[in-house]
Amino acid sequence: MGKIIKYEWRKQRASRLIILFGLLGAFILFAFGVIRENSTSLGVSAMLMIFGAFLVLFYTGIESLIIFNRDLRTKQSHMLWMLPKSVYEILGGKFLAAILQMLFVFVSFVLTACLCFLIIFLKSSATVEQLFKFAQTLTNSFLQLNIDWKFFVSFITLLFLSWTSVIMVGFLSIIISRTLFLKSKFSGLFSIILFFIITYLIEQGYSLISNTFGYSGFTFRFLDLAYYAIVCVALFLASGILADKKLSV
Repeated sequence: MGKIIKYEWRKQRASRLIILFGLLGAFILFAFGVIRENSTSLGVSAMLMIFGAFLVLFYTGIESLIIFNRDLRTKQSHMLWMLPKSVYEILGGKFLAAILQMLFVFVSFVLTACLCFLIIFLKSSATVEQLFKFAQTLTNSFLQLNIDWKFFVSFITLLFLSWTSVIMVGFLSIIISRTLFLKSKFSGLFSIILFFIITYLIEQGYSLISNTFGYSGFTFRFLDLAYYAIVCVALFLASGILADKKLSV
């Protein structure tokens, strides 16, 4: 699977470079605003980084689906499915590459934010000792917060499972579309329609179970996590079976 992840990672190289150059440009503009005390540059750079973060996270979240759909519509599909790997390894490699891409984006934005704070400190003529003291104070303040870690971990896990289910629904929708509408110009549109239909059915299933057990809404219980975990596994297996038995490239 390592070779598959490396292969998929290379496909996402262009988007990583665009993200890095975009962050570099925003940081240079921010640094210029701090050094020259230009409020316009500071405001523009801050807005670029904030809105850019939402846009990049959204695109990164579905990038693996865009690449997968492109693979199946081009000659690259032959190279993909001719690898001496099972279909589950191929799909799993694509998913793990998507996770790595998400982590790369997250780390890139965090590092950029740290550099922005560093520029502000350097501009204020703060010493290294003051910088470390501020970091220590910030850390202590965070540790003293009354955080419900059970809720926090459940929330993060549910976010991850929700994103995973989106990827898995996307995989299944693309594979079904490619199977039923091999040469149709509307296969992409059918994939989108099918994506929303499957997502709707999943949410209806969640609502049914919630009502059956007498609770609803964002209550982070074991049943919530178990439901979406089972859904993700079922979607992954269904995608693998369909791709292995029916998919034509």
